Amino acid sequence: MEPASARKPVDVVALLDATPPNRFTASVVLLCAAVALLDGFDTLAISYVAPVIAAAWSMPKEAFGPIFAAHYIGAAAGAAAFGMLADRYGRRPTIIWATGMFGLFALLTPLSWDFDSLFTMRCLTGVGLGGAFANIIALVAEYAPARSGATLVSITCAAFPLGGVFGGPLSAYLIERYGWEAVFVVGGAAPLALVLILLLALPESVRYLVVRAAVAGRTVAALIQRAAPRAGVSADDRFVVAEDRSVARLPLRAVFAGAYLRPTALLCLASFITQMVIVFVILWMPMLLKDAGLPLGRAIVTAATFSLGGIVGSLLLARIIDRTRSYRPLVVMYVASAFAIALIGFCTFSAPALFAVVGVAGVAIVGSQANLSAYSTTVYPTQIRNTGVGWIMGVGRVGAIAGALVGTAFLNAGFVLHVQYVIAGAPALLAALAVAFAQRRDARVRPTDLVEANAR
Repeated sequence: MEPASARKPVDVVALLDATPPNRFTASVVLLCAAVALLDGFDTLAISYVAPVIAAAWSMPKEAFGPIFAAHYIGAAAGAAAFGMLADRYGRRPTIIWATGMFGLFALLTPLSWDFDSLFTMRCLTGVGLGGAFANIIALVAEYAPARSGATLVSITCAAFPLGGVFGGPLSAYLIERYGWEAVFVVGGAAPLALVLILLLALPESVRYLVVRAAVAGRTVAALIQRAAPRAGVSADDRFVVAEDRSVARLPLRAVFAGAYLRPTALLCLASFITQMVIVFVILWMPMLLKDAGLPLGRAIVTAATFSLGGIVGSLLLARIIDRTRSYRPLVVMYVASAFAIALIGFCTFSAPALFAVVGVAGVAIVGSQANLSAYSTTVYPTQIRNTGVGWIMGVGRVGAIAGALVGTAFLNAGFVLHVQYVIAGAPALLAALAVAFAQRRDARVRPTDLVEANAR
Protein backbone atom coordinates (compact mmCIF):
# COMPACT_ATOMS: atom_id res chain seq x y z
CA MET A 1 0.00 0.00 0.00
CA GLU A 2 1.21 3.48 -0.83
CA PRO A 3 2.25 5.43 2.30
CA ALA A 4 -0.16 8.18 3.38
CA SER A 5 2.46 10.89 2.92
CA ALA A 6 2.88 9.93 -0.76
CA ARG A 7 -0.83 10.00 -1.62
CA LYS A 8 -2.30 13.05 -3.33
CA PRO A 9 -3.73 15.43 -0.69
CA VAL A 10 -7.27 16.68 -1.33
CA ASP A 11 -8.55 19.63 0.73
CA VAL A 12 -12.22 18.78 1.20
CA VAL A 13 -13.26 22.33 2.19
CA ALA A 14 -11.58 23.91 -0.85
CA LEU A 15 -13.09 21.25 -3.09
CA LEU A 16 -16.64 21.77 -1.84
CA ASP A 17 -16.26 25.56 -1.98
CA ALA A 18 -15.21 25.33 -5.63
CA THR A 19 -18.21 23.16 -6.57
CA PRO A 20 -21.46 24.96 -7.42
CA PRO A 21 -24.65 23.63 -5.81
CA ASN A 22 -25.86 20.50 -7.56
CA ARG A 23 -28.37 17.68 -7.15
CA PHE A 24 -26.61 16.24 -4.15
CA THR A 25 -26.44 19.62 -2.41
CA ALA A 26 -30.11 20.16 -3.20
CA SER A 27 -31.01 16.77 -1.68
CA VAL A 28 -29.20 17.63 1.57
CA VAL A 29 -30.95 21.02 1.73
CA LEU A 30 -34.33 19.41 0.94
CA LEU A 31 -34.02 16.75 3.64
CA CYS A 32 -32.85 19.26 6.24
CA ALA A 33 -35.57 21.72 5.19
CA ALA A 34 -38.16 18.97 5.69
CA VAL A 35 -36.95 18.59 9.28
CA ALA A 36 -37.12 22.38 9.74
CA LEU A 37 -40.63 22.49 8.26
CA LEU A 38 -41.97 19.95 10.75
CA ASP A 39 -39.96 21.63 13.53
CA GLY A 40 -41.77 24.88 12.72
CA PHE A 41 -45.18 23.20 12.64
CA ASP A 42 -44.71 21.49 16.00
CA THR A 43 -43.19 24.59 17.60
CA LEU A 44 -46.14 26.80 16.67
CA ALA A 45 -48.87 24.18 17.11
CA ILE A 46 -49.36 25.06 20.78
CA SER A 47 -50.11 28.71 19.93
CA TYR A 48 -52.85 27.65 17.52
CA VAL A 49 -54.57 25.31 19.98
CA ALA A 50 -54.06 27.43 23.13
CA PRO A 51 -57.39 29.33 22.92
CA VAL A 52 -59.26 26.03 22.48
CA ILE A 53 -57.46 24.28 25.35
CA ALA A 54 -57.98 27.34 27.57
CA ALA A 55 -61.73 27.12 26.99
CA ALA A 56 -61.90 23.33 27.32
CA TRP A 57 -59.84 23.15 30.52
CA SER A 58 -61.07 26.47 31.99
CA MET A 59 -57.49 27.78 32.16
CA PRO A 60 -56.78 31.54 32.26
CA LYS A 61 -54.80 32.78 29.27
CA GLU A 62 -52.00 33.96 31.57
CA ALA A 63 -51.31 30.31 32.41
CA PHE A 64 -50.08 29.67 28.88
CA GLY A 65 -46.87 31.64 29.40
CA PRO A 66 -45.20 28.65 31.12
CA ILE A 67 -46.80 26.26 28.59
CA PHE A 68 -45.35 28.28 25.71
CA ALA A 69 -42.02 28.41 27.54
CA ALA A 70 -41.94 24.65 28.15
CA HIS A 71 -41.06 23.86 24.56
CA TYR A 72 -38.16 26.30 24.65
CA ILE A 73 -36.85 25.01 27.97
CA GLY A 74 -36.48 21.63 26.31
CA ALA A 75 -35.15 23.17 23.10
CA ALA A 76 -32.41 25.08 24.92
CA ALA A 77 -31.15 21.86 26.47
CA GLY A 78 -31.59 19.98 23.20
CA ALA A 79 -29.67 22.47 21.05
CA ALA A 80 -26.66 22.51 23.38
CA ALA A 81 -26.65 18.77 24.20
CA PHE A 82 -27.31 17.47 20.69
CA GLY A 83 -24.79 19.96 19.30
CA MET A 84 -22.03 18.42 21.43
CA LEU A 85 -23.25 14.90 20.61
CA ALA A 86 -23.04 15.73 16.90
CA ASP A 87 -19.41 16.84 17.22
CA ARG A 88 -18.67 13.49 18.83
CA TYR A 89 -20.93 10.99 17.02
CA GLY A 90 -21.79 12.75 13.77
CA ARG A 91 -24.44 15.01 12.30
CA ARG A 92 -26.50 12.30 10.63
CA PRO A 93 -27.35 10.06 13.62
CA THR A 94 -27.95 13.08 15.85
CA ILE A 95 -30.45 14.61 13.41
CA ILE A 96 -32.27 11.29 13.15
CA TRP A 97 -32.41 10.77 16.94
CA ALA A 98 -33.64 14.30 17.54
CA THR A 99 -36.29 14.15 14.80
CA GLY A 100 -37.62 10.86 16.13
CA MET A 101 -37.75 12.31 19.63
CA PHE A 102 -39.82 15.38 18.79
CA GLY A 103 -42.14 13.29 16.62
CA LEU A 104 -42.76 10.76 19.39
CA PHE A 105 -43.57 13.28 22.11
CA ALA A 106 -45.69 15.44 19.80
CA LEU A 107 -47.71 12.33 19.03
CA LEU A 108 -48.14 11.68 22.76
CA THR A 109 -49.23 15.25 23.54
CA PRO A 110 -52.99 14.56 23.07
CA LEU A 111 -52.75 12.26 26.10
CA SER A 112 -52.21 15.36 28.28
CA TRP A 113 -55.03 16.05 30.72
CA ASP A 114 -53.93 19.10 32.74
CA PHE A 115 -51.36 21.87 33.02
CA ASP A 116 -48.56 19.68 34.42
CA SER A 117 -48.87 16.90 31.84
CA LEU A 118 -49.04 19.35 28.94
CA PHE A 119 -46.02 21.24 30.30
CA THR A 120 -44.03 17.98 30.50
CA MET A 121 -44.93 16.88 26.99
CA ARG A 122 -43.97 20.24 25.55
CA CYS A 123 -40.59 20.14 27.35
CA LEU A 124 -39.78 16.69 25.98
CA THR A 125 -40.92 17.61 22.50
CA GLY A 126 -38.72 20.69 22.69
CA VAL A 127 -35.57 18.71 23.45
CA GLY A 128 -35.87 16.95 20.10
CA LEU A 129 -36.92 20.09 18.24
CA GLY A 130 -33.95 22.11 19.50
CA GLY A 131 -31.48 19.33 18.80
CA ALA A 132 -32.71 18.71 15.27
CA PHE A 133 -32.67 22.34 14.17
CA ALA A 134 -29.15 23.14 15.38
CA ASN A 135 -27.72 20.13 13.55
CA ILE A 136 -29.45 20.53 10.20
CA ILE A 137 -28.06 24.06 9.98
CA ALA A 138 -24.52 22.79 10.56
CA LEU A 139 -24.91 19.92 8.07
CA VAL A 140 -26.13 22.22 5.29
CA ALA A 141 -23.32 24.70 6.03
CA GLU A 142 -20.73 21.94 5.73
CA TYR A 143 -21.90 20.96 2.24
CA ALA A 144 -22.65 24.49 0.99
CA PRO A 145 -20.08 26.32 -1.17
CA ALA A 146 -18.89 29.47 0.57
CA ARG A 147 -20.28 31.74 -2.14
CA SER A 148 -23.83 30.49 -1.62
CA GLY A 149 -23.58 29.44 2.01
CA ALA A 150 -25.90 32.09 3.43
CA THR A 151 -28.52 31.36 0.78
CA LEU A 152 -28.57 27.59 1.30
CA VAL A 153 -28.60 27.87 5.09
CA SER A 154 -31.37 30.46 4.88
CA ILE A 155 -33.43 28.26 2.57
CA THR A 156 -33.22 25.59 5.24
CA CYS A 157 -34.12 28.07 7.97
CA ALA A 158 -36.98 29.46 5.87
CA ALA A 159 -38.67 26.07 6.03
CA PHE A 160 -39.22 26.69 9.75
CA PRO A 161 -41.61 29.63 9.28
CA LEU A 162 -43.07 27.77 6.28
CA GLY A 163 -44.21 25.19 8.82
CA GLY A 164 -46.09 28.03 10.50
CA VAL A 165 -47.58 29.21 7.19
CA PHE A 166 -48.98 25.75 6.45
CA GLY A 167 -49.64 25.04 10.10
CA GLY A 168 -51.95 28.00 10.66
CA PRO A 169 -54.69 27.16 8.14
CA LEU A 170 -54.19 23.40 8.63
CA SER A 171 -54.54 23.73 12.40
CA ALA A 172 -57.66 25.88 12.02
CA TYR A 173 -59.17 23.16 9.80
CA LEU A 174 -58.17 20.28 12.10
CA ILE A 175 -59.42 22.05 15.23
CA GLU A 176 -62.80 22.77 13.65
CA ARG A 177 -63.26 19.23 12.29
CA TYR A 178 -61.49 16.94 14.77
CA GLY A 179 -60.50 18.95 17.86
CA TRP A 180 -57.17 20.26 19.09
CA GLU A 181 -55.73 16.77 19.56
CA ALA A 182 -55.61 16.22 15.80
CA VAL A 183 -53.03 19.00 15.41
CA PHE A 184 -50.51 17.04 17.48
CA VAL A 185 -51.37 13.71 15.87
CA VAL A 186 -50.41 15.16 12.50
CA GLY A 187 -47.43 16.99 14.03
CA GLY A 188 -46.11 13.75 15.53
CA ALA A 189 -46.82 11.26 12.77
CA ALA A 190 -45.12 13.31 10.06
CA PRO A 191 -41.66 13.49 11.75
CA LEU A 192 -41.74 9.76 12.52
CA ALA A 193 -42.40 9.07 8.84
CA LEU A 194 -39.58 11.46 7.93
CA VAL A 195 -37.16 9.49 10.13
CA LEU A 196 -37.50 6.54 7.75
CA ILE A 197 -36.58 8.76 4.81
CA LEU A 198 -33.62 10.23 6.69
CA LEU A 199 -32.33 6.75 7.49
CA LEU A 200 -32.29 5.94 3.79
CA ALA A 201 -31.17 9.21 2.25
CA LEU A 202 -29.44 11.62 4.68
CA PRO A 203 -25.63 11.63 4.26
CA GLU A 204 -23.09 12.29 6.96
CA SER A 205 -21.00 15.45 6.74
CA VAL A 206 -17.92 14.61 4.70
CA ARG A 207 -15.96 17.30 6.55
CA TYR A 208 -16.84 15.64 9.84
CA LEU A 209 -15.75 12.21 8.55
CA VAL A 210 -12.38 13.56 7.43
CA VAL A 211 -11.73 15.51 10.64
CA ARG A 212 -12.68 12.57 12.84
CA ALA A 213 -11.00 10.01 10.55
CA ALA A 214 -14.17 8.07 11.23
CA VAL A 215 -14.36 5.92 8.07
CA ALA A 216 -12.19 4.47 5.34
CA GLY A 217 -11.10 6.61 2.41
CA ARG A 218 -13.44 4.83 0.04
CA THR A 219 -16.47 6.07 1.98
CA VAL A 220 -15.22 9.66 1.94
CA ALA A 221 -14.38 9.35 -1.77
CA ALA A 222 -17.88 8.04 -2.51
CA LEU A 223 -19.48 11.01 -0.74
CA ILE A 224 -17.21 13.51 -2.49
CA GLN A 225 -17.96 11.90 -5.85
CA ARG A 226 -21.64 12.66 -5.19
CA ALA A 227 -21.07 16.15 -3.77
CA ALA A 228 -18.41 17.17 -6.35
CA PRO A 229 -18.81 14.74 -9.28
CA ARG A 230 -16.24 16.54 -11.47
CA ALA A 231 -13.49 16.51 -8.86
CA GLY A 232 -12.02 13.19 -10.00
CA VAL A 233 -11.14 11.92 -6.52
CA SER A 234 -10.50 8.30 -5.61
CA ALA A 235 -10.17 6.21 -2.45
CA ASP A 236 -6.38 6.36 -2.87
CA ASP A 237 -6.30 10.11 -2.25
CA ARG A 238 -5.44 11.57 1.15
CA PHE A 239 -8.37 13.70 2.31
CA VAL A 240 -7.68 16.66 4.59
CA VAL A 241 -9.54 19.62 6.08
CA ALA A 242 -7.32 22.68 6.36
CA GLU A 243 -8.63 23.94 9.68
CA ASP A 244 -7.24 24.52 13.14
CA ARG A 245 -7.11 21.09 14.79
CA SER A 246 -6.03 22.39 18.19
CA VAL A 247 -9.68 22.87 19.15
CA ALA A 248 -10.78 19.31 18.38
CA ARG A 249 -10.34 17.70 21.81
CA LEU A 250 -12.03 20.35 23.92
CA PRO A 251 -14.67 21.94 21.68
CA LEU A 252 -16.70 23.50 24.48
CA ARG A 253 -13.65 25.21 25.99
CA ALA A 254 -12.56 26.40 22.53
CA VAL A 255 -15.95 27.98 21.81
CA PHE A 256 -15.71 30.13 24.95
CA ALA A 257 -12.02 31.03 24.79
CA GLY A 258 -9.45 32.91 22.74
CA ALA A 259 -10.49 34.29 19.38
CA TYR A 260 -13.92 32.66 19.59
CA LEU A 261 -14.99 34.19 22.92
CA ARG A 262 -16.09 37.57 21.56
CA PRO A 263 -18.19 36.31 18.61
CA THR A 264 -19.68 33.54 20.76
CA ALA A 265 -20.76 35.97 23.49
CA LEU A 266 -22.18 38.59 21.10
CA LEU A 267 -23.93 36.07 18.85
CA CYS A 268 -25.42 34.40 21.92
CA LEU A 269 -26.77 37.82 22.97
CA ALA A 270 -28.20 38.46 19.50
CA SER A 271 -29.73 34.99 19.41
CA PHE A 272 -31.29 35.46 22.86
CA ILE A 273 -32.91 38.76 21.83
CA THR A 274 -34.05 37.51 18.45
CA GLN A 275 -35.76 34.43 19.81
CA MET A 276 -37.31 36.40 22.66
CA VAL A 277 -38.88 38.88 20.25
CA ILE A 278 -40.02 36.27 17.70
CA VAL A 279 -41.56 33.98 20.30
CA PHE A 280 -43.50 36.76 21.97
CA VAL A 281 -44.86 37.96 18.63
CA ILE A 282 -45.74 34.59 17.11
CA LEU A 283 -46.97 32.64 20.13
CA TRP A 284 -49.04 35.33 21.79
CA MET A 285 -50.45 36.89 18.62
CA PRO A 286 -53.49 34.58 18.14
CA MET A 287 -54.60 35.03 21.75
CA LEU A 288 -53.88 38.78 21.92
CA LEU A 289 -55.62 39.53 18.63
CA LYS A 290 -58.60 37.40 19.64
CA ASP A 291 -58.85 39.41 22.85
CA ALA A 292 -58.66 42.58 20.74
CA GLY A 293 -61.84 41.52 18.95
CA LEU A 294 -60.63 39.53 15.93
CA PRO A 295 -62.20 36.12 15.17
CA LEU A 296 -59.91 33.20 16.10
CA GLY A 297 -59.55 32.09 12.48
CA ARG A 298 -58.40 35.54 11.37
CA ALA A 299 -56.03 35.82 14.34
CA ILE A 300 -54.41 32.49 13.40
CA VAL A 301 -54.08 33.49 9.73
CA THR A 302 -52.56 36.84 10.77
CA ALA A 303 -49.96 34.95 12.82
CA ALA A 304 -49.27 32.78 9.78
CA THR A 305 -48.63 35.99 7.79
CA PHE A 306 -45.76 36.72 10.18
CA SER A 307 -44.27 33.33 9.25
CA LEU A 308 -44.85 33.96 5.55
CA GLY A 309 -42.99 37.25 5.82
CA GLY A 310 -40.20 35.36 7.53
CA ILE A 311 -39.76 33.09 4.52
CA VAL A 312 -39.47 36.07 2.18
CA GLY A 313 -37.09 37.86 4.53
CA SER A 314 -34.86 34.81 5.02
CA LEU A 315 -34.31 34.28 1.31
CA LEU A 316 -34.14 37.94 0.31
CA LEU A 317 -31.62 38.87 2.98
CA ALA A 318 -29.52 35.78 2.24
CA ARG A 319 -29.21 36.75 -1.43
CA ILE A 320 -28.21 40.28 -0.47
CA ILE A 321 -25.58 38.94 1.94
CA ASP A 322 -24.13 36.52 -0.62
CA ARG A 323 -24.01 39.24 -3.29
CA THR A 324 -22.46 41.92 -1.08
CA ARG A 325 -20.16 39.42 0.69
CA SER A 326 -21.00 41.16 3.95
CA TYR A 327 -23.30 40.70 6.93
CA ARG A 328 -23.91 44.44 7.33
CA PRO A 329 -27.41 44.11 5.75
CA LEU A 330 -28.28 41.88 8.72
CA VAL A 331 -27.64 44.80 11.06
CA VAL A 332 -29.94 47.03 8.99
CA MET A 333 -32.67 44.39 9.04
CA TYR A 334 -32.57 44.19 12.84
CA VAL A 335 -33.10 47.95 13.05
CA ALA A 336 -36.04 47.73 10.63
CA SER A 337 -37.61 44.92 12.67
CA ALA A 338 -37.69 47.07 15.81
CA PHE A 339 -39.88 49.67 14.10
CA ALA A 340 -42.10 47.16 12.28
CA ILE A 341 -42.93 45.22 15.44
CA ALA A 342 -43.66 48.42 17.33
CA LEU A 343 -46.35 49.28 14.76
CA ILE A 344 -48.34 46.04 15.11
CA GLY A 345 -50.44 47.17 18.05
CA PHE A 346 -51.49 50.35 16.25
CA CYS A 347 -52.91 48.54 13.19
CA THR A 348 -55.75 46.38 14.54
CA PHE A 349 -58.29 48.92 13.21
CA SER A 350 -57.68 47.69 9.63
CA ALA A 351 -57.22 44.11 8.41
CA PRO A 352 -55.07 45.10 5.39
CA ALA A 353 -52.87 47.34 7.53
CA LEU A 354 -52.49 44.62 10.16
CA PHE A 355 -51.57 41.97 7.59
CA ALA A 356 -49.08 44.34 5.97
CA VAL A 357 -47.24 45.38 9.14
CA VAL A 358 -47.21 41.83 10.53
CA GLY A 359 -45.79 40.58 7.22
CA VAL A 360 -43.07 43.24 7.22
CA ALA A 361 -42.21 42.42 10.84
CA GLY A 362 -41.82 38.77 9.82
CA VAL A 363 -39.61 39.73 6.89
CA ALA A 364 -37.33 41.71 9.18
CA ILE A 365 -37.01 39.71 12.40
CA VAL A 366 -37.45 36.13 11.12
CA GLY A 367 -35.21 36.94 8.17
CA SER A 368 -32.64 38.19 10.67
CA GLN A 369 -32.90 34.99 12.70
CA ALA A 370 -32.29 32.76 9.67
CA ASN A 371 -29.25 34.73 8.57
CA LEU A 372 -27.91 34.95 12.11
CA SER A 373 -27.82 31.14 11.98
CA ALA A 374 -25.96 31.32 8.66
CA TYR A 375 -23.49 33.80 10.16
CA SER A 376 -22.91 31.53 13.16
CA THR A 377 -21.85 28.60 10.98
CA THR A 378 -19.06 30.67 9.41
CA VAL A 379 -17.41 31.55 12.72
CA TYR A 380 -16.23 28.08 13.78
CA PRO A 381 -14.11 25.34 12.17
CA THR A 382 -15.60 21.88 11.55
CA GLN A 383 -14.32 20.36 14.81
CA ILE A 384 -16.34 22.73 16.98
CA ARG A 385 -19.01 24.03 14.59
CA ASN A 386 -21.93 22.07 16.03
CA THR A 387 -20.88 22.88 19.58
CA GLY A 388 -20.65 26.60 18.80
CA VAL A 389 -23.84 26.80 16.77
CA GLY A 390 -25.63 24.57 19.28
CA TRP A 391 -24.74 26.88 22.17
CA ILE A 392 -25.75 30.00 20.24
CA MET A 393 -29.07 28.40 19.40
CA GLY A 394 -29.39 27.03 22.92
CA VAL A 395 -29.00 30.51 24.40
CA GLY A 396 -31.50 31.67 21.80
CA ARG A 397 -33.96 29.13 23.15
CA VAL A 398 -33.47 30.62 26.61
CA GLY A 399 -34.47 33.92 25.04
CA ALA A 400 -37.51 32.13 23.63
CA ILE A 401 -38.45 31.06 27.16
CA ALA A 402 -38.26 34.72 28.17
CA GLY A 403 -40.40 35.66 25.17
CA ALA A 404 -43.07 33.17 26.16
CA LEU A 405 -43.14 34.47 29.74
CA VAL A 406 -43.05 38.13 28.69
CA GLY A 407 -46.61 37.76 27.43
CA THR A 408 -47.78 36.68 30.87
CA ALA A 409 -45.88 39.58 32.47
CA PHE A 410 -47.43 42.09 30.07
CA LEU A 411 -50.94 40.79 30.77
CA ASN A 412 -50.39 40.85 34.53
CA ALA A 413 -49.07 44.41 34.26
CA GLY A 414 -52.17 45.45 32.35
CA PHE A 415 -50.28 46.83 29.33
CA VAL A 416 -52.50 47.69 26.38
CA LEU A 417 -51.79 46.02 23.03
CA HIS A 418 -49.74 48.77 21.36
CA VAL A 419 -47.53 49.23 24.45
CA GLN A 420 -46.75 45.49 24.45
CA TYR A 421 -45.53 45.56 20.86
CA VAL A 422 -43.50 48.77 21.27
CA ILE A 423 -41.65 47.23 24.22
CA ALA A 424 -41.24 43.93 22.35
CA GLY A 425 -39.59 45.55 19.32
CA ALA A 426 -37.04 47.70 21.15
CA PRO A 427 -34.51 44.93 22.03
CA ALA A 428 -33.91 44.29 18.33
CA LEU A 429 -31.81 47.48 18.33
CA LEU A 430 -29.44 45.88 20.85
CA ALA A 431 -29.26 42.74 18.67
CA ALA A 432 -28.20 44.96 15.77
CA LEU A 433 -25.28 46.28 17.83
CA ALA A 434 -24.27 42.77 18.91
CA VAL A 435 -24.09 41.53 15.31
CA ALA A 436 -22.22 44.66 14.22
CA PHE A 437 -19.39 43.96 16.69
CA ALA A 438 -19.40 40.14 16.57
CA GLN A 439 -16.58 39.64 14.08
CA ARG A 440 -13.57 37.83 15.51
CA ARG A 441 -10.73 40.15 16.52
CA ASP A 442 -8.23 38.07 14.52
CA ALA A 443 -10.43 37.99 11.42
CA ARG A 444 -9.10 40.09 8.57
CA VAL A 445 -11.93 39.09 6.25
CA ARG A 446 -15.64 39.59 6.22
CA PRO A 447 -17.87 37.00 7.90
CA THR A 448 -18.87 35.28 4.65
CA ASP A 449 -15.19 34.75 3.84
CA LEU A 450 -14.41 32.82 7.00
CA VAL A 451 -15.29 29.47 5.47
CA GLU A 452 -13.12 30.26 2.48
CA ALA A 453 -10.27 31.17 4.83
CA ASN A 454 -10.53 27.70 6.41
CA ALA A 455 -9.86 26.16 3.03
CA ARG A 456 -6.57 27.96 2.44
